Amino acid sequence: MSHFRDTKVDHVSLVCGLVSGVAQAGVFNPMDRALFLSVKNRTPFLSTENWRHPYQAFLQTVGGRAVSGGLYFPLEHLFMSTFIQDEEHNSPLTSFLAGTAAGATNAMILNPLSAIKYKTWGRDAHRGMMQEAMRMYKRGGLRPFTYGLKPTIMRDVVFGGTYTLLRLQLTQRNKYSSEHQWFANICAAALATLASGPLNLVRNVQYATPSSETHVPTIKEVMLTLRTEVSQLPSWQGKVLHVQERLRIGWGTARVAMGMAFAHYVYDLTMEHYGSAVEE
Repeated sequence: MSHFRDTKVDHVSLVCGLVSGVAQAGVFNPMDRALFLSVKNRTPFLSTENWRHPYQAFLQTVGGRAVSGGLYFPLEHLFMSTFIQDEEHNSPLTSFLAGTAAGATNAMILNPLSAIKYKTWGRDAHRGMMQEAMRMYKRGGLRPFTYGLKPTIMRDVVFGGTYTLLRLQLTQRNKYSSEHQWFANICAAALATLASGPLNLVRNVQYATPSSETHVPTIKEVMLTLRTEVSQLPSWQGKVLHVQERLRIGWGTARVAMGMAFAHYVYDLTMEHYGSAVEE
């Protein structure tokens, strides 16, 4: 394969990733917003107040969400082509390295956009990305744009490595065809979500911190708070349910699993058709 063709494949991969990101944002925006508000306000996920404006600021943020929802797949494609010479016979280690590299890169590039997006979701008034960014800067300088950076990198490293490793290993061992690839993707995404769940809680707590605050809860502080909350509950059932609710095991797991499987399906579909058209 020539260098020119590699460039074309990378271009196709990026375009297809953006398409999958737009599709995922459009379908899952109401669920994403409800999940974030349920963590921020400590309300049940299905509470009416979390679903009142399901597409608030969607048009203003769709560009950023297209990038944030679809950049992982081109990055995974890039690192897989770097680390893995034969996708059908790659080792678990190379799959894990490709996923962790894609996750870490994705997190570092997109965290400022995510910080702005979550701030817009926490407002009753409709405000665009640029207006929200200016408001954050006036209140806290560059600091609010770094909120959530450390847990996001750690979360995406855990998620990316687990997701890529499991989906490729499941596909190879069970010899799934392209029509059944979604099953491997959804199982891998669900398990990767469970593995990275505690870091996702810290990320959401940091994003919900007001821009004017000088102290952002650390990973240790958030985990200690969760432990204190659990220790104060009298029954084991209550403890388990509280951890499940705070880590969004259930609705959050289902959302990520379905979202990744859906976005990966759209990505693979557009890669197949758009990639073939480019090569012709």
